Amino acid sequence: MSLDLAVVIVNYNVRDLLRECLRTVYASTGEVRFAVVVVDNDSTDGSLEMVRTEFPQVKIIHNRENVGYPAANNQGLRALGVLDEADAPRYALLLNPDTEVPPDCFSYFVAYMD
Repeated sequence: MSLDLAVVIVNYNVRDLLRECLRTVYASTGEVRFAVVVVDNDSTDGSLEMVRTEFPQVKIIHNRENVGYPAANNQGLRALGVLDEADAPRYALLLNPDTEVPPDCFSYFVAYMD
């Protein structure tokens, strides 16, 4: 069963903002099947450790250098299968780590796109 939504978050040294973003993502309600990838551009603030500890369901890509926002988003989209024609998620959502997702946001997003 394919995902409804692939969520990509590019991070660089904003651990606390990323924590709040992920908290709101996983607090969203509804029937939307989604997966999250955090692409980290070589943060030194403990971001990766926080994600591994507090959000073990998140897929992580750790770049050994800052590859920039566009390249990191492309990495995340590929990691969640957006380019896989057979089982691609229906939609993709690119979030900045300072985003706070309102309740039911994903349900409204998918319904609107449908």
